[in-house]
Amino acid sequence: MQKDSPESMAETIVEYCGGCGICRELMDGASCLLFPELYRLFDKKAWKKERITSGELKNLVDLCNFCGLCPCPRKRTEIMNAKHAFVSRDGLDRATRLLEDIERLSKICGAYPRLTNRLLNNTLSGAFLKKLAGIHQDRKLPNFPRENFSAWAEKRGLHIRRDGNRKKVAYFVGCTAQYLFPEVPKAAVDVLERNEIDVYLPEQKCCGMPPLLEGDLKLASEFVAFNVDRMIEAVDSGYEIVCSCPTCAYMLKYVMNEGCFHLKHESERPDAGGSSGMDNFFGNESSCAPPSLMKRIMAASHTFDLGEYLRSLQLTGKFNNDLGPVVARMAYYPPCHLREQMIGEPYSELLLLTPGLSMEPIDGDLDCCGIAGIKGFKRDFHQVSVEMGRRLVEKIRAIAPASIVTDCLSCRIQFNQLLPYKVFHPVEILSESYTKYGKGVKRDALLI
Repeated sequence: MQKDSPESMAETIVEYCGGCGICRELMDGASCLLFPELYRLFDKKAWKKERITSGELKNLVDLCNFCGLCPCPRKRTEIMNAKHAFVSRDGLDRATRLLEDIERLSKICGAYPRLTNRLLNNTLSGAFLKKLAGIHQDRKLPNFPRENFSAWAEKRGLHIRRDGNRKKVAYFVGCTAQYLFPEVPKAAVDVLERNEIDVYLPEQKCCGMPPLLEGDLKLASEFVAFNVDRMIEAVDSGYEIVCSCPTCAYMLKYVMNEGCFHLKHESERPDAGGSSGMDNFFGNESSCAPPSLMKRIMAASHTFDLGEYLRSLQLTGKFNNDLGPVVARMAYYPPCHLREQMIGEPYSELLLLTPGLSMEPIDGDLDCCGIAGIKGFKRDFHQVSVEMGRRLVEKIRAIAPASIVTDCLSCRIQFNQLLPYKVFHPVEILSESYTKYGKGVKRDALLI
Protein backbone atom coordinates (compact mmCIF):
# COMPACT_ATOMS: atom_id res chain seq x y z
CA MET A 1 0.00 0.00 0.00
CA GLN A 2 1.50 3.34 -1.06
CA LYS A 3 2.26 5.74 1.78
CA ASP A 4 0.15 8.64 0.43
CA SER A 5 -2.63 6.53 -1.08
CA PRO A 6 -6.29 6.99 -0.05
CA GLU A 7 -6.15 3.53 1.51
CA SER A 8 -3.15 4.49 3.62
CA MET A 9 -4.89 7.66 4.80
CA ALA A 10 -8.03 5.74 5.73
CA GLU A 11 -6.14 2.91 7.43
CA THR A 12 -4.25 5.45 9.56
CA ILE A 13 -7.61 6.65 10.85
CA VAL A 14 -8.62 3.07 11.69
CA GLU A 15 -5.37 2.45 13.55
CA TYR A 16 -5.45 5.72 15.48
CA CYS A 17 -9.12 5.60 16.52
CA GLY A 18 -9.12 1.83 17.08
CA GLY A 19 -6.01 2.06 19.22
CA CYS A 20 -7.54 4.85 21.29
CA GLY A 21 -10.83 3.02 21.82
CA ILE A 22 -12.54 5.75 23.85
CA CYS A 23 -15.41 5.97 21.39
CA ARG A 24 -16.26 2.28 21.71
CA GLU A 25 -18.31 3.22 24.76
CA LEU A 26 -18.72 6.95 24.16
CA MET A 27 -20.42 6.42 20.81
CA ASP A 28 -22.33 3.33 21.93
CA GLY A 29 -25.96 3.96 21.09
CA ALA A 30 -25.20 6.85 18.74
CA SER A 31 -26.78 6.96 15.30
CA CYS A 32 -23.30 6.98 13.77
CA LEU A 33 -22.53 4.38 11.09
CA LEU A 34 -18.81 5.01 10.92
CA PHE A 35 -17.60 3.94 14.36
CA PRO A 36 -19.05 0.39 14.41
CA GLU A 37 -17.47 -0.25 11.03
CA LEU A 38 -14.19 1.38 12.08
CA TYR A 39 -13.88 -0.90 15.11
CA ARG A 40 -14.84 -3.92 13.05
CA LEU A 41 -11.98 -3.15 10.67
CA PHE A 42 -9.57 -2.48 13.52
CA ASP A 43 -10.42 -5.79 15.16
CA LYS A 44 -10.17 -7.57 11.83
CA LYS A 45 -6.59 -6.38 11.37
CA ALA A 46 -5.41 -6.39 15.01
CA TRP A 47 -6.96 -9.63 16.25
CA LYS A 48 -7.85 -11.68 13.20
CA LYS A 49 -4.66 -10.64 11.38
CA GLU A 50 -6.63 -10.14 8.17
CA ARG A 51 -5.94 -7.43 5.62
CA ILE A 52 -8.41 -4.57 5.28
CA THR A 53 -9.40 -4.24 1.63
CA SER A 54 -9.46 -1.06 -0.42
CA GLY A 55 -13.22 -1.38 -0.83
CA GLU A 56 -13.73 -1.62 2.92
CA LEU A 57 -11.63 1.51 3.53
CA LYS A 58 -13.42 3.47 0.83
CA ASN A 59 -16.78 2.43 2.25
CA LEU A 60 -15.65 3.42 5.74
CA VAL A 61 -14.86 7.06 4.98
CA ASP A 62 -17.99 7.29 2.83
CA LEU A 63 -20.06 6.50 5.95
CA CYS A 64 -19.12 9.82 7.58
CA ASN A 65 -21.86 12.42 7.12
CA PHE A 66 -20.09 15.08 9.24
CA CYS A 67 -22.83 15.09 11.87
CA GLY A 68 -20.38 16.34 14.50
CA LEU A 69 -21.12 13.66 17.10
CA CYS A 70 -17.55 12.39 17.34
CA PRO A 71 -15.30 14.11 19.91
CA CYS A 72 -12.14 14.48 17.77
CA PRO A 73 -12.56 17.27 15.19
CA ARG A 74 -9.17 16.59 13.63
CA LYS A 75 -10.37 13.09 12.70
CA ARG A 76 -13.22 14.62 10.71
CA THR A 77 -10.68 16.58 8.69
CA GLU A 78 -8.66 13.44 8.04
CA ILE A 79 -11.76 11.46 7.06
CA MET A 80 -12.78 14.15 4.57
CA ASN A 81 -9.23 14.31 3.19
CA ALA A 82 -9.22 10.52 2.71
CA LYS A 83 -12.63 10.69 1.06
CA HIS A 84 -11.34 13.41 -1.28
CA ALA A 85 -8.27 11.34 -2.10
CA PHE A 86 -10.47 8.44 -3.20
CA VAL A 87 -12.57 10.79 -5.35
CA SER A 88 -9.48 12.44 -6.88
CA ARG A 89 -8.14 9.05 -7.91
CA ASP A 90 -11.31 7.13 -8.74
CA GLY A 91 -13.73 9.92 -9.64
CA LEU A 92 -17.43 10.27 -8.79
CA ASP A 93 -20.22 8.41 -10.55
CA ARG A 94 -22.58 10.36 -12.79
CA ALA A 95 -25.54 10.20 -10.39
CA THR A 96 -23.53 11.64 -7.49
CA ARG A 97 -22.22 14.42 -9.73
CA LEU A 98 -25.82 15.26 -10.48
CA LEU A 99 -27.11 15.07 -6.91
CA GLU A 100 -24.24 16.92 -5.19
CA ASP A 101 -24.97 20.19 -7.03
CA ILE A 102 -28.36 20.70 -5.42
CA GLU A 103 -28.71 24.26 -6.65
CA ARG A 104 -28.18 23.37 -10.31
CA LEU A 105 -30.47 20.34 -10.12
CA SER A 106 -33.18 22.35 -8.35
CA LYS A 107 -33.01 25.14 -10.91
CA ILE A 108 -33.43 22.64 -13.73
CA CYS A 109 -36.36 20.86 -12.08
CA GLY A 110 -37.89 24.08 -10.81
CA ALA A 111 -37.89 25.78 -14.21
CA TYR A 112 -41.04 23.83 -15.12
CA PRO A 113 -42.40 22.78 -11.72
CA ARG A 114 -45.81 21.50 -12.89
CA LEU A 115 -44.23 19.26 -15.51
CA THR A 116 -41.51 18.08 -13.12
CA ASN A 117 -44.01 17.23 -10.39
CA ARG A 118 -46.27 15.43 -12.83
CA LEU A 119 -43.39 13.32 -14.15
CA LEU A 120 -42.02 12.53 -10.69
CA ASN A 121 -45.43 11.61 -9.30
CA ASN A 122 -46.22 9.32 -12.22
CA THR A 123 -45.34 5.71 -11.41
CA LEU A 124 -43.51 4.93 -14.66
CA SER A 125 -41.81 8.24 -15.42
CA GLY A 126 -41.02 8.82 -11.73
CA ALA A 127 -39.29 5.44 -11.46
CA PHE A 128 -37.31 6.14 -14.64
CA LEU A 129 -36.15 9.59 -13.51
CA LYS A 130 -35.17 8.31 -10.07
CA LYS A 131 -33.17 5.50 -11.65
CA LEU A 132 -31.47 8.00 -13.96
CA ALA A 133 -30.51 10.19 -10.99
CA GLY A 134 -29.43 7.28 -8.77
CA ILE A 135 -32.30 7.89 -6.32
CA HIS A 136 -33.91 4.97 -4.52
CA GLN A 137 -37.37 4.17 -5.88
CA ASP A 138 -38.94 4.40 -2.40
CA ARG A 139 -37.55 7.86 -1.60
CA LYS A 140 -40.40 10.37 -1.39
CA LEU A 141 -39.49 13.63 -3.09
CA PRO A 142 -41.07 16.98 -2.20
CA ASN A 143 -43.00 18.78 -4.90
CA PHE A 144 -41.28 21.72 -6.56
CA PRO A 145 -43.11 25.00 -5.81
CA ARG A 146 -44.54 27.15 -8.58
CA GLU A 147 -42.30 30.00 -7.45
CA ASN A 148 -38.98 29.63 -5.66
CA PHE A 149 -37.93 31.95 -2.87
CA SER A 150 -35.46 33.95 -4.98
CA ALA A 151 -38.18 34.97 -7.43
CA TRP A 152 -40.48 35.97 -4.55
CA ALA A 153 -37.70 37.92 -2.83
CA GLU A 154 -36.77 39.82 -5.98
CA LYS A 155 -40.38 40.98 -6.35
CA ARG A 156 -40.09 42.28 -2.79
CA GLY A 157 -36.86 44.11 -3.58
CA LEU A 158 -34.87 42.03 -1.09
CA HIS A 159 -31.93 41.77 -3.50
CA ILE A 160 -31.18 45.47 -2.94
CA ARG A 161 -29.03 46.61 -0.03
CA ARG A 162 -30.61 49.32 2.11
CA ASP A 163 -29.27 52.35 3.93
CA GLY A 164 -30.56 53.60 7.24
CA ASN A 165 -30.12 53.04 10.96
CA ARG A 166 -32.34 49.99 11.38
CA LYS A 167 -30.82 46.60 12.12
CA LYS A 168 -29.92 44.81 8.91
CA VAL A 169 -29.34 41.16 8.07
CA ALA A 170 -28.07 39.44 4.96
CA TYR A 171 -30.05 36.21 4.65
CA PHE A 172 -28.21 33.06 3.56
CA VAL A 173 -31.16 30.88 2.64
CA GLY A 174 -29.79 27.46 1.69
CA CYS A 175 -30.70 25.40 -1.37
CA THR A 176 -33.45 23.27 0.19
CA ALA A 177 -35.37 26.30 1.46
CA GLN A 178 -34.65 28.30 -1.66
CA TYR A 179 -35.99 25.77 -4.14
CA LEU A 180 -38.12 23.21 -2.29
CA PHE A 181 -39.63 24.85 0.81
CA PRO A 182 -39.93 28.60 0.08
CA GLU A 183 -42.57 28.92 2.81
CA VAL A 184 -39.74 28.68 5.36
CA PRO A 185 -37.62 31.64 4.15
CA LYS A 186 -40.82 33.63 3.58
CA ALA A 187 -41.68 33.04 7.24
CA ALA A 188 -38.13 34.03 8.21
CA VAL A 189 -38.46 37.32 6.34
CA ASP A 190 -41.84 37.91 7.97
CA VAL A 191 -40.48 37.35 11.49
CA LEU A 192 -37.42 39.52 10.89
CA GLU A 193 -39.47 42.36 9.42
CA ARG A 194 -41.94 42.21 12.32
CA ASN A 195 -38.91 42.83 14.51
CA GLU A 196 -38.06 45.94 12.44
CA ILE A 197 -35.06 44.37 10.75
CA ASP A 198 -34.24 45.03 7.11
CA VAL A 199 -33.62 41.84 5.13
CA TYR A 200 -31.22 41.62 2.20
CA LEU A 201 -30.80 38.58 -0.04
CA PRO A 202 -27.21 38.63 -1.39
CA GLU A 203 -26.21 36.58 -4.40
CA GLN A 204 -25.26 33.15 -3.07
CA LYS A 205 -24.47 29.60 -4.03
CA CYS A 206 -24.83 26.32 -2.15
CA CYS A 207 -22.98 26.45 1.18
CA GLY A 208 -20.77 23.61 -0.08
CA MET A 209 -21.64 20.89 2.43
CA PRO A 210 -23.16 18.41 -0.10
CA PRO A 211 -20.08 18.22 -2.36
CA LEU A 212 -17.82 18.29 0.71
CA LEU A 213 -19.54 15.15 2.03
CA GLU A 214 -19.05 13.46 -1.32
CA GLY A 215 -15.32 14.26 -1.31
CA ASP A 216 -15.62 16.78 -4.15
CA LEU A 217 -13.51 19.50 -2.58
CA LYS A 218 -13.01 21.29 -5.89
CA LEU A 219 -16.72 22.08 -6.22
CA ALA A 220 -17.09 22.77 -2.49
CA SER A 221 -14.21 25.25 -2.51
CA GLU A 222 -15.65 27.11 -5.49
CA PHE A 223 -18.93 27.56 -3.61
CA VAL A 224 -17.14 28.69 -0.46
CA ALA A 225 -14.95 31.21 -2.27
CA PHE A 226 -17.99 32.73 -4.01
CA ASN A 227 -20.04 32.95 -0.80
CA VAL A 228 -17.28 34.42 1.37
CA ASP A 229 -16.74 37.30 -1.07
CA ARG A 230 -20.48 38.15 -1.01
CA MET A 231 -20.66 37.78 2.76
CA ILE A 232 -17.73 40.15 3.25
CA GLU A 233 -19.41 42.71 0.98
CA ALA A 234 -22.54 42.52 3.13
CA VAL A 235 -20.60 42.75 6.41
CA ASP A 236 -18.71 45.79 5.11
CA SER A 237 -22.11 47.39 4.41
CA GLY A 238 -23.24 46.92 8.02
CA TYR A 239 -25.13 43.63 7.70
CA GLU A 240 -25.05 40.60 9.96
CA ILE A 241 -25.49 37.23 8.22
CA VAL A 242 -28.25 34.87 9.33
CA CYS A 243 -29.02 31.29 8.25
CA SER A 244 -32.31 29.50 8.83
CA CYS A 245 -30.61 26.22 7.84
CA PRO A 246 -28.41 24.79 10.62
CA THR A 247 -26.19 22.97 8.13
CA CYS A 248 -25.50 26.22 6.26
CA ALA A 249 -24.78 28.01 9.55
CA TYR A 250 -22.46 25.19 10.65
CA MET A 251 -20.67 25.32 7.30
CA LEU A 252 -20.31 29.10 7.23
CA LYS A 253 -19.40 29.55 10.89
CA TYR A 254 -16.98 26.64 11.29
CA VAL A 255 -16.34 24.21 8.46
CA MET A 256 -15.34 26.74 5.80
CA ASN A 257 -12.60 28.07 8.03
CA GLU A 258 -10.31 26.84 10.76
CA GLY A 259 -13.06 27.36 13.35
CA CYS A 260 -14.56 23.89 13.01
CA PHE A 261 -11.32 22.27 13.97
CA HIS A 262 -9.13 24.78 15.69
CA LEU A 263 -10.93 27.71 17.28
CA LYS A 264 -12.48 25.17 19.65
CA HIS A 265 -9.00 23.78 20.38
CA GLU A 266 -6.64 26.60 21.36
CA SER A 267 -3.47 24.48 21.16
CA GLU A 268 -4.11 23.87 17.48
CA ARG A 269 -4.77 27.44 16.36
CA PRO A 270 -2.76 28.56 13.31
CA ASP A 271 -0.72 30.94 15.47
CA ALA A 272 0.18 27.99 17.73
CA GLY A 273 1.55 25.91 14.92
CA GLY A 274 -1.69 24.37 13.66
CA SER A 275 -2.99 24.74 10.15
CA SER A 276 -6.29 26.03 8.88
CA GLY A 277 -9.15 23.59 8.48
CA MET A 278 -10.10 25.38 5.29
CA ASP A 279 -6.57 24.97 3.96
CA ASN A 280 -6.47 21.32 5.04
CA PHE A 281 -9.72 20.71 3.23
CA PHE A 282 -9.52 22.84 0.15
CA GLY A 283 -5.86 23.71 -0.41
CA ASN A 284 -5.45 24.49 -4.10
CA GLU A 285 -8.37 22.37 -5.28
CA SER A 286 -10.36 25.36 -6.43
CA SER A 287 -9.74 27.10 -9.73
CA CYS A 288 -9.98 30.26 -7.64
CA ALA A 289 -7.75 30.72 -4.60
CA PRO A 290 -9.40 30.00 -1.24
CA PRO A 291 -10.41 33.17 0.61
CA SER A 292 -7.81 34.39 3.09
CA LEU A 293 -7.94 33.27 6.71
CA MET A 294 -8.86 36.78 7.88
CA LYS A 295 -11.73 37.01 5.39
CA ARG A 296 -13.08 33.68 6.51
CA ILE A 297 -12.83 34.57 10.19
CA MET A 298 -14.54 37.94 9.57
CA ALA A 299 -17.39 36.33 7.64
CA ALA A 300 -17.80 33.58 10.24
CA SER A 301 -17.75 36.02 13.17
CA HIS A 302 -20.71 37.90 11.69
CA THR A 303 -22.73 34.75 10.92
CA PHE A 304 -25.59 33.58 13.13
CA ASP A 305 -28.15 30.83 13.13
CA LEU A 306 -31.53 32.53 12.76
CA GLY A 307 -32.78 31.16 16.07
CA GLU A 308 -29.58 32.32 17.74
CA TYR A 309 -30.07 35.81 16.29
CA LEU A 310 -33.72 36.07 17.33
CA ARG A 311 -32.94 34.75 20.79
CA SER A 312 -30.29 37.46 21.23
CA LEU A 313 -32.99 40.04 20.46
CA GLN A 314 -35.23 38.48 23.07
CA LEU A 315 -32.48 38.44 25.71
CA THR A 316 -31.80 42.14 25.16
CA GLY A 317 -35.49 43.08 25.27
CA LYS A 318 -35.66 43.90 21.55
CA PHE A 319 -37.82 40.98 20.42
CA ASN A 320 -41.40 41.69 19.33
CA ASN A 321 -43.57 39.78 21.82
CA ASP A 322 -46.87 40.48 20.03
CA LEU A 323 -47.56 36.78 19.56
CA GLY A 324 -51.01 35.26 19.18
CA PRO A 325 -52.11 31.78 20.25
CA VAL A 326 -51.05 28.67 18.36
CA VAL A 327 -52.91 25.82 20.03
CA ALA A 328 -51.04 22.63 19.15
CA ARG A 329 -49.01 19.85 20.72
CA MET A 330 -45.68 19.51 18.96
CA ALA A 331 -42.45 17.56 19.30
CA TYR A 332 -39.22 19.50 18.79
CA TYR A 333 -36.10 17.87 17.34
CA PRO A 334 -32.84 19.89 17.46
CA PRO A 335 -30.81 18.60 14.48
CA CYS A 336 -27.17 17.49 14.50
CA HIS A 337 -25.70 20.62 12.93
CA LEU A 338 -27.54 22.87 15.37
CA ARG A 339 -26.13 20.91 18.30
CA GLU A 340 -22.64 21.09 16.82
CA GLN A 341 -22.78 24.91 16.81
CA MET A 342 -22.94 24.78 20.62
CA ILE A 343 -25.54 27.55 20.88
CA GLY A 344 -28.11 25.54 22.82
CA GLU A 345 -31.66 25.35 21.51
CA PRO A 346 -32.67 28.98 20.95
CA TYR A 347 -36.00 28.14 19.34
CA SER A 348 -37.06 26.12 22.37
CA GLU A 349 -36.89 29.31 24.39
CA LEU A 350 -38.55 31.48 21.74
CA LEU A 351 -41.46 29.11 21.15
CA LEU A 352 -42.26 29.18 24.87
CA LEU A 353 -43.42 32.75 24.23
CA THR A 354 -46.20 31.48 21.95
CA PRO A 355 -49.53 31.22 23.83
CA GLY A 356 -51.24 27.82 23.68
CA LEU A 357 -48.26 25.93 22.27
CA SER A 358 -47.26 22.67 23.94
CA MET A 359 -43.72 21.62 23.02
CA GLU A 360 -42.36 18.16 23.83
CA PRO A 361 -38.55 17.98 23.59
CA ILE A 362 -37.06 14.85 22.05
CA ASP A 363 -34.39 13.64 24.45
CA GLY A 364 -31.06 12.26 23.26
CA ASP A 365 -27.97 14.09 22.03
CA LEU A 366 -26.78 11.17 19.89
CA ASP A 367 -29.88 10.76 17.71
CA CYS A 368 -29.87 11.53 14.00
CA CYS A 369 -32.70 11.39 11.46
CA GLY A 370 -30.39 9.43 9.16
CA ILE A 371 -30.88 11.24 5.87
CA ALA A 372 -27.26 12.46 5.83
CA GLY A 373 -27.81 15.13 3.17
CA ILE A 374 -28.06 13.72 -0.34
CA LYS A 375 -26.81 10.30 0.81
CA GLY A 376 -30.30 9.37 2.00
CA PHE A 377 -31.56 9.73 -1.55
CA LYS A 378 -29.10 7.26 -3.06
CA ARG A 379 -30.12 3.76 -4.10
CA ASP A 380 -27.40 2.09 -2.05
CA PHE A 381 -27.92 4.19 1.10
CA HIS A 382 -31.68 4.61 1.39
CA GLN A 383 -32.35 1.56 3.54
CA VAL A 384 -29.32 2.35 5.72
CA SER A 385 -30.70 5.89 6.09
CA VAL A 386 -34.05 4.56 7.25
CA GLU A 387 -32.42 2.20 9.75
CA MET A 388 -30.13 4.97 11.00
CA GLY A 389 -33.10 7.17 11.89
CA ARG A 390 -35.25 4.37 13.32
CA ARG A 391 -34.54 5.09 16.99
CA LEU A 392 -35.40 8.78 16.61
CA VAL A 393 -38.54 7.90 14.69
CA GLU A 394 -39.68 5.56 17.47
CA LYS A 395 -39.14 8.30 20.06
CA ILE A 396 -41.37 10.64 18.05
CA ARG A 397 -44.03 7.95 17.65
CA ALA A 398 -44.02 7.48 21.42
CA ILE A 399 -44.74 11.19 21.89
CA ALA A 400 -47.51 11.05 19.25
CA PRO A 401 -47.53 14.80 18.61
CA ALA A 402 -49.91 16.69 16.35
CA SER A 403 -46.85 17.82 14.38
CA ILE A 404 -43.05 17.98 14.46
CA VAL A 405 -40.85 21.05 14.67
CA THR A 406 -37.24 20.96 13.48
CA ASP A 407 -34.80 23.53 12.11
CA CYS A 408 -33.43 21.18 9.43
CA LEU A 409 -35.27 20.77 6.12
CA SER A 410 -33.35 17.59 5.30
CA CYS A 411 -34.77 16.16 8.53
CA ARG A 412 -38.15 17.40 7.35
CA ILE A 413 -37.82 15.33 4.18
CA GLN A 414 -36.87 12.27 6.23
CA PHE A 415 -39.73 12.74 8.70
CA ASN A 416 -42.14 13.14 5.78
CA GLN A 417 -40.78 9.82 4.53
CA LEU A 418 -41.11 7.90 7.78
CA LEU A 419 -43.85 9.55 9.86
CA PRO A 420 -47.48 10.65 9.35
CA TYR A 421 -47.11 14.01 11.12
CA LYS A 422 -46.84 17.46 9.57
CA VAL A 423 -43.39 19.02 9.92
CA PHE A 424 -42.62 22.71 10.45
CA HIS A 425 -39.60 24.92 10.87
CA PRO A 426 -39.70 26.86 14.18
CA VAL A 427 -39.73 30.18 12.34
CA GLU A 428 -42.96 29.12 10.63
CA ILE A 429 -44.57 28.76 14.06
CA LEU A 430 -43.37 32.22 15.10
CA SER A 431 -44.68 33.72 11.86
CA GLU A 432 -48.02 31.97 12.39
CA SER A 433 -48.17 33.35 15.92
CA TYR A 434 -47.53 36.91 14.70
CA THR A 435 -50.26 36.41 12.09
CA LYS A 436 -52.73 35.31 14.77
CA TYR A 437 -51.96 38.37 16.86
CA GLY A 438 -53.73 40.22 14.07
CA LYS A 439 -51.42 43.11 13.29
CA GLY A 440 -49.81 43.65 9.93
CA VAL A 441 -50.69 40.25 8.50
CA LYS A 442 -48.35 39.56 5.61
CA ARG A 443 -48.97 35.90 4.80
CA ASP A 444 -51.58 33.19 4.95
CA ALA A 445 -51.86 31.28 8.21
CA LEU A 446 -50.57 27.75 8.44
CA LEU A 447 -52.94 24.87 8.82
CA ILE A 448 -51.39 23.40 11.95
